[in-house]
Amino acid sequence: MRALPCSPASECVDTRMVPVDVSDQLGRIFSLQFPYTDDTLRDRCKALTRLHDWHKPGEWSCPTQPRASHRLRPVIARRGRGGRRRLQADAHSPSARTRHPRCGVLGTSLHVNQPIDAPSRLGFNCTIAVITALYGGYDTLHSYSRSFQARLGRQEREHGVHTCWFAFVDAASVPDLSASEIAQAKAAFNTTALDGGSWVQSGGWNLVMLPEGQMTATLPEHNQLRSRLPKMMAHCVLAHAKTMLYIDAKLHLSEPKSLWTMVEQLKPASLWTIQARGDGPGSAWVAPRHPYRSSVRDELVCLYLSGIISERAFAQLRAYHADGFPSELSEYAGGPGLVEGEWHARDLQAAESTALANEWFDEWWRWREHNTRDQISFIYAAWRMGFLPPQNQTQPRSSGLKGFAHFNPHLSVTAAVKSCDAQPE
Repeated sequence: MRALPCSPASECVDTRMVPVDVSDQLGRIFSLQFPYTDDTLRDRCKALTRLHDWHKPGEWSCPTQPRASHRLRPVIARRGRGGRRRLQADAHSPSARTRHPRCGVLGTSLHVNQPIDAPSRLGFNCTIAVITALYGGYDTLHSYSRSFQARLGRQEREHGVHTCWFAFVDAASVPDLSASEIAQAKAAFNTTALDGGSWVQSGGWNLVMLPEGQMTATLPEHNQLRSRLPKMMAHCVLAHAKTMLYIDAKLHLSEPKSLWTMVEQLKPASLWTIQARGDGPGSAWVAPRHPYRSSVRDELVCLYLSGIISERAFAQLRAYHADGFPSELSEYAGGPGLVEGEWHARDLQAAESTALANEWFDEWWRWREHNTRDQISFIYAAWRMGFLPPQNQTQPRSSGLKGFAHFNPHLSVTAAVKSCDAQPE
């Protein structure tokens, strides 16, 4: 250690750092910030990261943004609510994904000027984006308690990840917001990298209030149709998170560990910080098997007998049959099977997940006037693209790509699932 000369002497006194430190290594932190040593560091932020991670892994990061000189500099940060850092300028990451050209079909219905998971908005680098959607005020957005959020934060630190939660809502679905909060939430989608654009929060959710675009505004079931856009096409507004978990607004997680159970199915242990089951190569997309029905035909008949769809929906099934789709076969009989649509997890870094989402949306939109439900169009899209699990032998073509995988929970996913008493003969 050495003394730092002070000049002019009339305005200050010489200072000296002594080789003493405390358990939190505050001495080392000071020495990295002030020129008391002869050490030269090319990247002080990385040095601080290594110093910080011994205590709370994953909490410290060094986002950077390009300058006119094309050099990278650390983004200045300050602490926000919950102890996380608020970034003053947008963090540009070399791994940030560009918006897929297919997203242009959505127009203004699902468009933001800055990705919703941009570090400048959140104050941290998000690893897992949790998405839900609720429109029309037919229900209210579930609020996660501070205790839940505290447990989630502890588990995030254990796994070395950050989650970010986004609810695509309208004002009717979040009645507790004040008029000023609603105005701020509606303005946030149009933010720029310069003004920060932090989200209005409610019960752990970042509220995304987008103006309704022409795609759904004039349709009779516009709120139901509108909620499908984030469910299928959220990759259009996410550029930084590696994983996405969609959950229906009706599905409430009682414990944070449910989240890990869902997303851990995507990757094997060697590629994921959370222990995963199985030794396979992982999948780009995971969704749960339907707890009651095992084929697309059974689901469609059930929906019809329950009065949820009309006879017009069977035109979709006839078209699929003409294409060779075996709607009557379960997964166990070598067919496509059936998923429950209340949640799915996807690897946002896998091109297959984006391709499947785009295909799902196109197929669902094609039949929206016949059937607003989306499970049938999803499983057909996965079948047509050859993304179903290997045990299915009825795929139109073989695929060596990472595709879709069923998830069979230990406990049946029964909450808010519509049962069908009358089964087909």
